Amino acid sequence: MHGKAPLFDWDDLRVFHALVAAGSMSKAAQRLGVGQPTVSRRLEALETRIGARLVTRGAEGVELTDVGERIWTFVQTMQSSASDIERVAHQADKADAGKVRIAAPDGIAGFWLARHLAGFVEANPRIKLELMTRGQGDSAAEDDADIVLQLSETKRMSMVAHEIATLHYVPFTSRAYLDTYGPPSGLADILNHRLGDLVNYRRQQSHWPSEASAIKQMMKPSLTTDSSAALIEGVRCGALIAMLPTYASAVAPELIHLDLDLEVPITLWLVYHPDQRRVTRVRKTLDWLREIFDTSRYPWFRKDYVSPSDFAEIETIVIRGERPKPRLI
Repeated sequence: MHGKAPLFDWDDLRVFHALVAAGSMSKAAQRLGVGQPTVSRRLEALETRIGARLVTRGAEGVELTDVGERIWTFVQTMQSSASDIERVAHQADKADAGKVRIAAPDGIAGFWLARHLAGFVEANPRIKLELMTRGQGDSAAEDDADIVLQLSETKRMSMVAHEIATLHYVPFTSRAYLDTYGPPSGLADILNHRLGDLVNYRRQQSHWPSEASAIKQMMKPSLTTDSSAALIEGVRCGALIAMLPTYASAVAPELIHLDLDLEVPITLWLVYHPDQRRVTRVRKTLDWLREIFDTSRYPWFRKDYVSPSDFAEIETIVIRGERPKPRLI
């Protein structure tokens, strides 16, 4: 006797999860390693079985329908449960050999984690790190990672989150820029300069001081990018002024700190499942991360602001002038 055919299978929901997380058919296909027609076909099959549209397609990508919103909540729970099942299956793994996947913002990954790899790989030759950079709203990287470094406290219920560092953003530029355009006369004048903007800053803007947030809203950047490497190179080459974390002065001491009495602190969070501490290779990786963000060794990660000139041989130009006036609403 044959039972009733299932309404859907997990593969259908996995495609739906990838589509919503990625935001478009093409990006979902890339993440799943299939063709875009396959994603479209599997979605249509799922919608046919359910009897309702789950997403609508627009110029900005896909948007969830009301039914899609309700199902998306359950699919997220299913994805989280699938990840937990995988972790349980590996709980008995005490080996110090194997893969550890870290998801981190691209600036932290490229300019800090990578700088400290030499000591880690020498001490742990059997651990293979996978370092994935997290783009804006990239939940797929988080789902696949053993350890996540992120600039918000949000996490799944089963995870733990610890403050591991504070990134203090201040204005930086280069000697070449100042020789060409001169310094701003004050914080209000900075809006008249060639500014660089990182797309991911927008996600953190609600945590910015009101004055910095107002400047962010009024600025018309000469460069907007989702790449920290592109932003810092734009500053280095003399094209831009941009907000960079103070540890940039330790990475690139040729930069110039424009002390405009403007500083934006953003907390960096270390997120992982508590069961991961039972896996030797993951525990060693967590210990390494805590070591390279140790504020006693690296003062620029302290919660309290430390000026770049206090820990690096970097030129600082102190500028005090007119500050922007808030607009009347």
